[in-house]
Amino acid sequence: MDRDPLLTTLLDLDAALQNRQLIVGGGYGLFLKQLYLQEHDDIQTLFPHSALPQARTTEDIDVIFRAEVVTDSNAMKEIRAALDTLGFQPVESAKYTQFTKELRPGRVKIDLLAAPLAEFASRVPKDARRVKPRPSVQLHASKLEEALAVDRDALSVPISGTLSTGAQHQTTVLIPQGFSYLLMKLHAFRDRMDDEDRELGRHHALDVYRIVGLITKQEYDDVTRLASEFVSHPIVGEASRIAREHFIDPDGRGQLRIREHALFSDAFAIEKFAEELASLFP
Repeated sequence: MDRDPLLTTLLDLDAALQNRQLIVGGGYGLFLKQLYLQEHDDIQTLFPHSALPQARTTEDIDVIFRAEVVTDSNAMKEIRAALDTLGFQPVESAKYTQFTKELRPGRVKIDLLAAPLAEFASRVPKDARRVKPRPSVQLHASKLEEALAVDRDALSVPISGTLSTGAQHQTTVLIPQGFSYLLMKLHAFRDRMDDEDRELGRHHALDVYRIVGLITKQEYDDVTRLASEFVSHPIVGEASRIAREHFIDPDGRGQLRIREHALFSDAFAIEKFAEELASLFP
């Protein structure tokens, strides 16, 4: 992992922000979780590693910030200053929620995402797509309303490696528990499943399978408790519909996209996957 440009970026950001533990979602968060659990085979997961797809890295990092951070202009100013110091530039088509930097090897992108605002919503102007603190610091975060409870019961994963300066650095990042992850990925699949290019739909579908399979024995209690707590929430209701229609149904498009994926294997526990989803989203 030490030569992974995304790891270098994550370590750089952590070092620059100091003591602001980062929540990492998306495909890279799952990548870090899967590698961590593979290295700790004493931690029991819902599916054996042999029934899981190969760990897959991505080209970007989804960093999820708590509501009290993205609605605080001073906190966002600190994050923008860190991005500037590290040499990141805003993506023109997504100002100011995505930033990129050229690294060797490759180019990396950071997506800034906002956890549900709840009681902090009154701090910022109303906007359906993004959070823009006031006064402006030219840093926004895309709203991630489906990320219910994303900062609760997260898995703390240690990471270490070389900063872009050449110095060594080690820290921990937070990876969302399976309930919040499933809400995010089920909605992401819904939004991409009809794309003419089905590759993103396949990736999201496979990640739904991966999330279920990587739930640890301890995490399972947290996931079922949160599913019960939020059972009446409309976000959960929509996730339940997506799960039933596309992943629990053996003829659903979610199962089809999983089977289409280049990493699909006959060793996958598809029936158990559908049963576990049905128990979480009845």
